[in-house]
Amino acid sequence: AMGGAYTALAKDSNALLYNPAGLGKLDSYEATFMHDQHFTGANQEYAAVAGPQGWGADLIWLGYGNVPRTTISNPDGAGLGSASSHDMAGGVGYGRTLGESLSLGAGFKFIRETLDNVSGQGYGVDVGALYDVPAAKGLTLGLAVQNMGPRVKFQSAHENMPLNVRAGAGYAFRALDQLATLSVDMSKERDTAVVAGAGGEVLIAKSMSLRLGFTSRNEAGIGITAGAGFQVSNLMIDYAFAPYGSLGDAHRVSASLRWGGSGDPGATTWYYKGLTSQGIQA
Repeated sequence: AMGGAYTALAKDSNALLYNPAGLGKLDSYEATFMHDQHFTGANQEYAAVAGPQGWGADLIWLGYGNVPRTTISNPDGAGLGSASSHDMAGGVGYGRTLGESLSLGAGFKFIRETLDNVSGQGYGVDVGALYDVPAAKGLTLGLAVQNMGPRVKFQSAHENMPLNVRAGAGYAFRALDQLATLSVDMSKERDTAVVAGAGGEVLIAKSMSLRLGFTSRNEAGIGITAGAGFQVSNLMIDYAFAPYGSLGDAHRVSASLRWGGSGDPGATTWYYKGLTSQGIQA
């Protein structure tokens, strides 16, 4: 919902997706489950868990649906049925805070791609850093390098991992007596153009979050994203919407659970757990 601009804000159970250094910022156990109903029939399932000791794990499954099976001699596919395609990735990671401002982390992932009855697999390593700027309360800088690893083998073909460098900044502040945050991200994958993202979030009455973002990654649509979240005690429900022009729309719904924290889980919103120590009072 915030345009994917989360490199500097990933201080929760989703840190392995954006920046493993965020695992060092957790002060409680967290679990997240998400369903993504993507355009053209694709769908994604995601689960992640992390603990205050700095560890985390996640699992992603992406299905592209079925397509009619055809051959050169049978281009209509009569009687051949259909073929399916899906991807799977699982990862583990660890983050640690050094001093009051710096956090470092690393993650390992295993990837498997399947097209009909043929599969390819590989693995990659992510590293990242987060820095809470002491001279600017509420400002966090993030840097991550993702998908470092050998080429993925698919039958006789080999492909490079999509090496990705992410850099971002997040700034938390009070606006009209409500907690708010702004974030910006830049990322560069191997052999692709630089992708930019930006987003904003405002927390209303310490329970409802409204979000708006933009990403240049979405070339099929206007790039605008939006969403909302609602927190009740230690449970957070989130929804995000992203239009992809003539291809259709993507809808993401997630549920996150937090437990075992040292403080009142309702004292601050889910994504602002570290702000009190930075001088941004709930």
